[in-house]
Amino acid sequence: MPVRLRLQRHGRKKRPFYRLVAADSRSQRDGRFLERLGYYNPLTNPAEIVVNEEKALKWLNQGARPSDTAKSLLSKAGIWEKYINEKLGIVQTNSDGDSSDRHNPETEPAPDDQPSSSADEPNSTSDEEVEENTSSETTS
Repeated sequence: MPVRLRLQRHGRKKRPFYRLVAADSRSQRDGRFLERLGYYNPLTNPAEIVVNEEKALKWLNQGARPSDTAKSLLSKAGIWEKYINEKLGIVQTNSDGDSSDRHNPETEPAPDDQPSSSADEPNSTSDEEVEENTSSETTS
């Protein structure tokens, strides 16, 4: 049974109100659904988007495909990004040290342009030895 995350239209004429639901793709737009995930009210300013994150991620991880509009709403709620990061295995830490799925470039380590030499590694040649080696090569 292919499952889709999509919107059901409710409300009266010219006053739409939508519910985000997980439904069988063969069912009618406003027909039978498997689970209610949240709602979307476009009439408020700004538009009100409420989505249960656990339920939405559960259905996405089980293979449910969102409609274009549902995907847009999930992106605005920040759930689509979490799903993609979870799918790719990316877990970021925020400034508090807690793990979070949010991408935070400030917490990522900067790539080293030049390798640093550590104090534990002995330096094989000093400057004096290099000078002695070069002077002995020229004298022979």
